[in-house]
Amino acid sequence: MDCSKLLPIACLLVAVAGIPGRAVGQSPPSADARRYVIADALFLQRNNATREQALVVNATDTNVPVVTANGLDSQIGTGVRLLYGDYGCDSLGWEVGYTGIYGMDVDRWFESDGDILQAGGEPGFAEATGLIDGQRADVSYRSQINSLEANTVFNSFDGGRDRRSPYPWQRSPGYEGGHVDWLLGVRWAGLEEAAQMAITPGGYPTANTYDVQASSNLFAAQVGTRGRWAWQNWAFEGWMKIGLAGSVLSQSQSMFDQLAPGDPFRSPRSSDDLGMGMIADMNASLIYRLTDTWGLRLGYNLFWLTGVALAPDSWDLTTNTGPDAGTEIRSTGSVFLNGANVGLEARW
Repeated sequence: MDCSKLLPIACLLVAVAGIPGRAVGQSPPSADARRYVIADALFLQRNNATREQALVVNATDTNVPVVTANGLDSQIGTGVRLLYGDYGCDSLGWEVGYTGIYGMDVDRWFESDGDILQAGGEPGFAEATGLIDGQRADVSYRSQINSLEANTVFNSFDGGRDRRSPYPWQRSPGYEGGHVDWLLGVRWAGLEEAAQMAITPGGYPTANTYDVQASSNLFAAQVGTRGRWAWQNWAFEGWMKIGLAGSVLSQSQSMFDQLAPGDPFRSPRSSDDLGMGMIADMNASLIYRLTDTWGLRLGYNLFWLTGVALAPDSWDLTTNTGPDAGTEIRSTGSVFLNGANVGLEARW
């Protein structure tokens, strides 16, 4: 059926005619819902794949790190997911979505009575940079993710309850229908990060610092699948999407030494690079249908970025002061997040 050639009232009559025997007051099955909106709040725990590198050590035993780069695991970050779609007619539709994850922040601080905290790295690096004789050491890490996607949706509906179906859920009383969607589209994900190492020498008012910023932009061709099965009061939905991405990576960094504010160990510098990565997104949600249109969602998520530049990997703790020092971009970083979602959906 080509609904684009029919008047809106004709489309409505055809949709109703395709659902014989529906009881008065019963919620409409999935075949009736052409448009959908999802708004989820996200609560995700992050795990980094940063390289092993001692950032702060004790001067009396530099082989024992106080804090390492791969020890900067963030607390639970909060975010939002918004999705709007239209199934259209002839089993061909579209959807657009946004996912943002914020507040993935880490703060580590340590104090010493003997002013023995200093930066890790090669021998001589801490002395040359002023990151030495610390009464206090602070390491901070800030990160956020933003993502946009647009998909073509190929969908099929199972026809609702069928007492002769080989599938037990389709024979169950109250079953209203299920559908499987195949997704083909494009996706962008941007990872923005900033990190600072600060050593406050004993007797000094401010800290000597080493700051880095890193940015990763992934542009992916995405494929995926989604299934949904609905009963009178409940529905279950799950999806899996994966995209192979080309990436644009950049980093910048600067140092500050209060004893030589105009002559840092290294001048500010930056660099750019290209690479390859992946965007993976999985969700499983249980929906309680408040009305024929509205539903309350509760679920679990996995989100994974690979081939990204992480800020802690950009610290160059060597004594090299040449033009290439502090410009290497490590594109082997990854970010894995998992956690809950709670929200609302509307289908009409």
